[in-house]
Amino acid sequence: MSVATAAWVFASAPSKVPFYVAGGVLAGWAVLLGAFGITHPDFPGSAGRSRLIMLTSAVLVAATLTTAVTTAGEEGATEGAAARTGSAAPTSALNLSADPTGRLAYDKKQATVRAGRFRIRLVNNSALPHNVTIVKGAQVVAHTKMVTGGSATTTANVAPGQYVFYCSVDAHRAGGMQGTLTVK
Repeated sequence: MSVATAAWVFASAPSKVPFYVAGGVLAGWAVLLGAFGITHPDFPGSAGRSRLIMLTSAVLVAATLTTAVTTAGEEGATEGAAARTGSAAPTSALNLSADPTGRLAYDKKQATVRAGRFRIRLVNNSALPHNVTIVKGAQVVAHTKMVTGGSATTTANVAPGQYVFYCSVDAHRAGGMQGTLTVK
């Protein structure tokens, strides 16, 4: 794997691990300072040590804030707008989940994929049968099989443009189980 490929992977799916590490170190530092301060009444003992402790604390807070901002993104993304509306950055797969409570809804109303061949995956943990159908105008481009309590996968090969994805089971599309697929 080349450095450029590795950089693209990390840029497209930021890992939360640096934030967790920085936050853990900051929390550990706070506990250590508290415990040491309680057991040693003369702590920190001098103005120089006081400044060093404040500087260390400020650096750890800054590191935690920086990693929080730099690792914020879609990965892990069942939170925030990215999870509700889909990714603006093109991916090589369309991953959808049907609402597990039985509502006629996917977890995304919008998604973006790269032009060419891509994978379509539907996870349906509800008792209602669902599928994913992709159309451009009146032409069906691809569809998964209908699935209940499981997953279905297929592939599609598409040109750039706007498409619609929806569930073609009964009146599910009319009930709101649809979204927009942008192919770039």
